[in-house]
Amino acid sequence: MNERLPSRHVVLLGIGHTNAHILRRYAMQGIEDTALTCISNFNVATYSGMMPAVLAGQVPQAKMNIDLVRLCASAGARLITEAVTGLDPSARKIIFQHRPPMPYDVLSIGIGSTAASDHIDLTSEHVVQIKPMQTFLHRLQQTLQNLRQRFADRTLKIAVVGSGAAGVEIACCLPAFLEQNWKGNFDLSVVTRSKQILANSNPATQRLALNELRRRSISTFTSTSIKSIQPETLTTEDGTEIPADLVIWSTGAAAPQLLSQLDLETDDRGFLLTLPTLQSTTHPHVFAVGDSGTMQKSPTPKAGVYAVRQGPVLWENLQRALDGTPLVKYRPQRSFLQLLNTGDGSAIGQWRGMSKSSRWLMRLKTLIDSKFMKMYEPIQMADDEPMQCRGCGCKVGAGLLNSALPSAGDIQFDDAAEVGKTLDYKIVASTDFFTSPFMDPYLTGRVAALHAASDIVASGATPKHALSNVVVPEGPAGPQQSTLCELLAGAKREFDAMGAAIVGGHTIEGPRLEIGFTVIGNALGDSLLEKQNLKAGDGLYITKPLGIGVLLAAHMRGRCSADHYSLLVAAMLERQHKYAELAVNSGVTAGTDITGFGLAGHLLEMLDASHVGATLQLNHVPRLGGATDAIAAGIQSSLAPSNRLAVAQVEASKTIRQDTCFDLLFDPQTCGGLLLGMSDENADKIQPSVRGIQLRPLVKIGTVDSIAAGSRPLKIV
Repeated sequence: MNERLPSRHVVLLGIGHTNAHILRRYAMQGIEDTALTCISNFNVATYSGMMPAVLAGQVPQAKMNIDLVRLCASAGARLITEAVTGLDPSARKIIFQHRPPMPYDVLSIGIGSTAASDHIDLTSEHVVQIKPMQTFLHRLQQTLQNLRQRFADRTLKIAVVGSGAAGVEIACCLPAFLEQNWKGNFDLSVVTRSKQILANSNPATQRLALNELRRRSISTFTSTSIKSIQPETLTTEDGTEIPADLVIWSTGAAAPQLLSQLDLETDDRGFLLTLPTLQSTTHPHVFAVGDSGTMQKSPTPKAGVYAVRQGPVLWENLQRALDGTPLVKYRPQRSFLQLLNTGDGSAIGQWRGMSKSSRWLMRLKTLIDSKFMKMYEPIQMADDEPMQCRGCGCKVGAGLLNSALPSAGDIQFDDAAEVGKTLDYKIVASTDFFTSPFMDPYLTGRVAALHAASDIVASGATPKHALSNVVVPEGPAGPQQSTLCELLAGAKREFDAMGAAIVGGHTIEGPRLEIGFTVIGNALGDSLLEKQNLKAGDGLYITKPLGIGVLLAAHMRGRCSADHYSLLVAAMLERQHKYAELAVNSGVTAGTDITGFGLAGHLLEMLDASHVGATLQLNHVPRLGGATDAIAAGIQSSLAPSNRLAVAQVEASKTIRQDTCFDLLFDPQTCGGLLLGMSDENADKIQPSVRGIQLRPLVKIGTVDSIAAGSRPLKIV
């Protein structure tokens, strides 16, 4: 299948309510000849309307998160979670902290807002800001754990600063959260500089909320401006001290600092000024939506309901901007239904001047929120749809290689071959390439560099030079140039970290994005790690968990969750060259990298070369989160069936073979860890050094045995 690069590029900076609508519509129908990139600080987008219900324990935390990894994967959109530092709107380029500038045709900025602080220092360890909401509950739990060590024997004093809708809902829903996470006495108060709580609501709604707070014995401090935050107290402008062991900061909206770095016109509060079409007043190819934007002539409150209503208008205008046709105007609604969760199964509602508190209003809120979140469930691909895996999963099987190579003539094949020697060191070379497993060329470049260098690293040599081989999909020159630039910049980042340089290469056009490198390294003296030196009694140790192949396969089907995707990418990007240095310096002489043929396949190569057997303890084999779940769901890499042919050399009980972790032994790994054979004494010597340079600890998974004639070399227990 040809993967021609689109000629147009839409970028969403921040995935708030409005931009999330664009991603959803793109997933449903796409935009002709247009690529979509989503840039976010997190792999999930949080729906603020559901957060109080999660806080009150009414729904699980997953219910308030839009899984951007799965949604982008199913939409065919790129997701980037790296920091943006600026914008060149004239050149239409986004500036990142690490990666190269990214060109765009149309950009929509929806990074939301932060809580206003009035220059008060909020860095104290007992202050928890509600934003970013993606981490609010985790930060709140951690803070409570720390406070428990200090205040476990007395009543905890908690102050919620801010009395808008968010502050009131937090105050009402927090007691249920504290019952689970504090399990002690506490006093709650709401502190606001406004004359009354819910200052923007009508008087009847204010009275209902105030009565609810009083019923819960939650104190209120109105017309109270905070001057500073001290340990255990809030100090007000008039010198009053309010007890506060824990401060939850939930004030009104302030502009994020990034908005001031984008070279776009802003209002007096720092939000981006827009026309009624949601375009920037200074650059028509930039849109600002949700809290990030303020319409120049008809500003609206910073509330999620307006952001949601902007979605359809933005979807229409993005396409019109790409096509050069007149845009439509966004007309804000004059009023909206306001529903506040009081945490006890009821809600306070306001609609066109009417106010009420009831349980049926909470049922209505739950229905509205659930319907909204259901719209953002990823489109699941059919399980029976044929799909070749990428990364190391696109290799040909070991059986095909072993049958083909002898027919090629008298050729010596090694993972990393010695190609020369100087007085001081051996010269070692290796090559590897694959089809890109990611939509993001920069990430692909990083992974490709680490993967191609792994055979050099596994031999104990130091990578020095790399030659690239790249296949860029057909398409316009601009997207091709951008793709190649990102690809090589990502690779350069990893080679630089290893002390190697890209010194040349070759690039062609082809049906899909592929990249690889020939890597040349140096090994001092005779200190090379080899496969064939295992000895009976050695321990078998690995440096990374298994599951990369099956999670990549799940990701290609839009079924790898944001949490599991984060673990997957983090594992792939763990550099292994320091491990190899430690192994060589500790006298370890047997080792290899775990790549396409899986742990079992590569271990069997070592056992065969060393004329020994081994026993693996299955429950000691580390695995990535979600990997066994994916296998249980019937997902596997396309190379796994070929790898599983090696089971003929494995002795294992029926119970072991039915364990999902058993299948992970045959899972192809892209940027997998090292498999090292060494004495337990040497392993004990290495572990302190591993901890000292913050590497993942070595994990012992088995022992090398002598092998009896006619027996299977690998035993799994």
